[in-house]
Amino acid sequence: MAATTSRSLILAGFRVNSCIAVLFSWIFLIPALLLPATAPATVTESTGQHPISVTEASIFVTRSKAIVRIQMFAEDLILFQGLEPNDQDRISPDDLKRGLADHRAFLLERVTLRDAKGEPIKGEVTDVKPFEIPADGILSTDMMLHTATYELEFPFSDPPEFLTIQQDMSDENFIIPSEMKLTVHQSGTALNYTESLLPGASTTVRFDWEQAITDDASDAEWETWFSKQRDATLGITSYSSVYSFVYIEPNEIRHEILIPLATLKTILPVKSRDPSFIEIDEQELIRTLIRDWLRDENPVTMNGTRITPEFSRIDFYGLDLRDFAAQAAEQKVSLASGRVGIILRYRTPDDAVHDATVTWEKYYSTMNKIQSVVISYPDRIDRFEFSKFNKAIDNVLTWTCDPDSLPQPIQSVASTIVPRPELVIPIGSLVCLGIAFTSLRILKSSVRLLVSGAALILAMAGWRSAGFAIDHPWQPPAELSDENATEIFQKLHQGVYRSLDFGSEDRVYDVLATSVDGTLLEKLYLQLHQSLEMREQSGAVARIQSIKYDNGKQTTRSSTTVPWPGFEYNSTWTVAGTVEHWGHIHERQNRFDAVFTIEPRDGNWKITRMDIANQQQIAAKTRLR
Repeated sequence: MAATTSRSLILAGFRVNSCIAVLFSWIFLIPALLLPATAPATVTESTGQHPISVTEASIFVTRSKAIVRIQMFAEDLILFQGLEPNDQDRISPDDLKRGLADHRAFLLERVTLRDAKGEPIKGEVTDVKPFEIPADGILSTDMMLHTATYELEFPFSDPPEFLTIQQDMSDENFIIPSEMKLTVHQSGTALNYTESLLPGASTTVRFDWEQAITDDASDAEWETWFSKQRDATLGITSYSSVYSFVYIEPNEIRHEILIPLATLKTILPVKSRDPSFIEIDEQELIRTLIRDWLRDENPVTMNGTRITPEFSRIDFYGLDLRDFAAQAAEQKVSLASGRVGIILRYRTPDDAVHDATVTWEKYYSTMNKIQSVVISYPDRIDRFEFSKFNKAIDNVLTWTCDPDSLPQPIQSVASTIVPRPELVIPIGSLVCLGIAFTSLRILKSSVRLLVSGAALILAMAGWRSAGFAIDHPWQPPAELSDENATEIFQKLHQGVYRSLDFGSEDRVYDVLATSVDGTLLEKLYLQLHQSLEMREQSGAVARIQSIKYDNGKQTTRSSTTVPWPGFEYNSTWTVAGTVEHWGHIHERQNRFDAVFTIEPRDGNWKITRMDIANQQQIAAKTRLR
C-alpha cells in the first residue's frame, strides 16, 4: 500500500506536461484498446438537439506501427457525413451503410499522425466494427445509443522517438465542437498518455525504446526513469507547454520564452502557404509579428526606469532539437509540433541592476498562465506564476539585490620598484684632475702649484654634482621574489576574468584596462567582445566559477628579453565556468599554458603580452537546475 501511494504521488507530479506526458494508473495497467470497447461519454444539449461530438481514440504504439482504435457515435454520421432522417425520422439502412463506409476516408483525412519532422505518416483502415443496423433503420433520436469502432494502422520504418497526433474532425467555423479523448500506450511499457484534443489541436508524445519502464517497476526504478527522461530533454519535457526563464544578471535581464507554434497561431495571425508547415521564407514575417506583439507589452523596469527590450533571438525549432541554446539551422517547421524560442534582453543604463520588476499582462484562452523560473545573481532560484486569474499587482515579479552581491571594483596593482643600482661618472672632476696634471707638466713653477691646487679642489668639490649616472655594470638590479611575482601575476590575471562581470562593452573595456595595457588591451577586448556577441547568439549566461593555478614561475632574467623592471611569468591554470540557458547548465573546465609579459605602466603593473602555448578542455557536462 505504501509503495502504491508513493508511486501515485510521483506520477501525480508528472502529468500530461511531463517528459512523455505520462498518466499512469495501477488500476488500468492494460491498454485501453486491448479492453472491450465501452461507450464514450457524451454531452447532450437540454433541447435534445445535436450533441457535442466526442470521439475516443486509443493508440497502441509498437516499434513498427501505431494501431489507432477510434470509437464514434452513430450521431457523428449525421454531423460529418450529412445523413438526413426520412419522413419517419429514421436514418435508412442504406444511408447508414454509406455513412459508415465514407467515414473510413474521413477519419484517415481528419486524424493525422506526424513524425519528428512533422511529415504525415500514411495510414490505412484495417478493420471496422459497425453497430447493428435494424431493417427499418435507426431513429435520429436514438443515434447516440449506437457506436462503431474503426481500427487504423500507421506503419514506421524505424521505432519513432516522437509522434504528433492531430485531430481536425471539425473546422473552427463548425457549429458543433468535436472533442477527442485520446489515450496513447507504448508497447512493452507501463506508460499511458492521456489528453483531450479540441478541433485543430495537436499533442506530441516522446517514446524511449531503450529505457522502457514496466508495470512491475519499483518506486526507485520509476524515479530513475523519470530523471533520465528529464535529462534526455534537458528539462524541456512538454511539447505543448509555454516555458519561461527569467535571468537577472548584474547588468541585464533576459527573458527566455519557448512557445509552441500551435499556441502562437491562436494568438497571432500566423499565415503559411502550407497549413501544416511554416517555410523558411515565411518565418521573418512571423518574427515581425512577435516583435510587434512583445515590444511594448509586459513592462520591465530596472532601478525604477522602464527599459525597452532588445530581441536577441527569435528562432524556430523542430522536435529534433533539445538544446535551445544551439543556433537552429534554418528549416521548415511543423505547425503541429514546432516551437519558437524568443529571447528578450533588457540592459540597464546604470552601473548595475539594484532592483527590477517584470510584468506579464497578455493572456489568451490557450495561454492563461505562465510558470516562470527566475534565476538571479549570485545564485538564487525562484518560481513565479503569471496568471490572468491573479490581481494585477500579483502579476508583477519584484526583485531586489543585496548590495554585497554586486560586482566589486577591481583594484589596480601598484608597481613599487627598488631603484636600479647606478654608477656615477664625475665628468667635471675628471676635467679638473686633467687640468691639474697638465699644469704640473707645462706651467712655470711659480703658477704650477697654484693652478694644480685649485684644480684639485674643484675636482673634489664637483665629484658628484658635475657628472652623470649610468647603470652599474657590475651590480645587478634587485629582482622581484618569486612570491611577489606570483602575487602580482595572479591579481592581474584574475582581473582579466572578472572584467566579464561588468556586462556592458564600455565597462568591460574600462575594467580590463586596470589589468592590461598596450596592444594586448585591444586584442583581449576584441576577443571578449566577440565572446559576448556569441553569448547573445546562443542566448547563454557565462560565468567564471573558479580559477585554479596548477603551477607558475617567473622566468629568469637571463632567459628573457623583457627590459627590467618588467618580467615574464609562465603559468598553467584551469578555469571552471558555466554557460546557462533555458533552465540547464553546461559546465566546462579548460586548462591553459601561457607566458605573460608584465610591465609597469603609470605607476601600476599591467599585463602587456600573452602567448598561449597550449589549451585543452579537460571536463564537460550538462546538468539541470
